[in-house]
Order: sequence, then C-alpha cells, then structure tokens
Amino acid sequence: MIRNLIYLVCFSFFLSCNVEQDQYLYKVNFKNTSNTPFHLLVLGDTLNRSEPANDTLINVLLNKGEISPYFSYKSHFFEGFKYELTYVKVQFTNENKGYVCTKSTPSSDLCFMTKSSPIYSTGEVFIGNDKIYSYEITQEDYENAHVLP
Repeated sequence: MIRNLIYLVCFSFFLSCNVEQDQYLYKVNFKNTSNTPFHLLVLGDTLNRSEPANDTLINVLLNKGEISPYFSYKSHFFEGFKYELTYVKVQFTNENKGYVCTKSTPSSDLCFMTKSSPIYSTGEVFIGNDKIYSYEITQEDYENAHVLP
C-alpha cells in the first residue's frame, strides 16, 4: 500500500512538472554581397504600439561586404526580423535603381521579385548560422532592381 502511494506521488510530481523550452538569442541584419554600394532605409516599430509607428531603425550606406546594425531578440525559434518592420528601401548609389517594400502593400511592384520581402520573411531567404542571420542583397538583386520613382 505504501509502495502504491509512493508511485502515485511520484507520478503526480512528474505530471505537474512544466518543461520550459530554451530561448535563444538571435541576431539579424542586412548584408551587401553585391558589387555596388546601396543606401538602406528601414522603418518600423520595435515597441509594438497599438498604432504602429514609423521609427527610423536603420539609415545607412552599405558598401560591398558590409552589414547593417543587428536586430536582436530572444525566442524559442527563428522569426526573421521579428520587429514590426513597415518599410524597407534599398537604393543602389550608382543609379536610381533598387527596391521598396512596405507592410501595407506586401506584393508591391517595387519589392523583391526573386525572393520574399524582408518584412515578412521568416527563414528561407536568410543566410547564417550560430543564431546570426543576414538578409543578403546580392549581385542578382542589383541586376534585377527596379527603376525607382
């Protein structure tokens, strides 16, 4: 009888344990792997306000091989940029070509056509490992860029 009581107590203890999933620190950025420098402007809302703002998150010129500042967050799994990005503009400096992606028009005619928009991407277009990932702007992106208004 005592043995059954001990088994019941142990069984109840194991059922009541809550195993938490590990959270990992992810770092995400933009990287220029094209041969042409570009200006990168990223707007969004990192505070998750009820009315999303268009705060300037990144405003930088990236030369070949350079990376933008990182976005960092903790999560159980990789979630792309995770933050509430609302606008991404890549404009190559040698001519008026590039990309404009917005949250309000995800399939914009000026956004990337050969890969997912950085605003909505969660995995397949990111390159990286060890919890550090880059959304790469490639030479192919330069060659396929839209003429900007």
